[in-house]
Amino acid sequence: MGTLTPPSTDGRVARRENTREVIIDAATDLFAARGVTSTSIDDIAAAAGIAKGSVYYNFESKAGLVEAIVARNSELMATALREATQGRTGADLRDEVVRALLRLVRDHAAGARVLVTELFRTERSWRVSIERWRSLALSPLIDDMINNGEEPAVADIRAAAIVGATLVTGLEWLLFHPDRSYEQVSATVVNTLSR
Repeated sequence: MGTLTPPSTDGRVARRENTREVIIDAATDLFAARGVTSTSIDDIAAAAGIAKGSVYYNFESKAGLVEAIVARNSELMATALREATQGRTGADLRDEVVRALLRLVRDHAAGARVLVTELFRTERSWRVSIERWRSLALSPLIDDMINNGEEPAVADIRAAAIVGATLVTGLEWLLFHPDRSYEQVSATVVNTLSR
């Protein structure tokens, strides 16, 4: 009996994935700078250096592209928060959530701007994906607070305040104080939330 060998590929799958990533990167930058509504598929295609048809082939619509951006950022955040909070509780968990979110804002600023902006646009077709992203951001804090006796409704509001303050501060840092280091900003936010 012979050994099974994987089918050879001609590079089409890899090229398609690369094209998708180029499109997502271009759209994220444009959506962060102009907003989703003010950015056309033509703008995205031009920024990505590809034909307009390639955008539609890979995403079918602008809404599909926003969904892909939210999904990518949700995966990044879920991984970062899981790693940052593993084995932590209380103030230690909260501080690590803050630090992880600030690193994500620093490393993926355009994606963070898109998500924060779209968080409050309730009429969009990608609302469910944004709500999932919100849930991922808040759940480590909510779960810990509930495990420590907090009422669920209060835990939700407290977690939203922590995450919201962190994200807005992170974006404010990059826009208005880019000369400040991550260490300075994270220490200040952690200290402020500890009071």
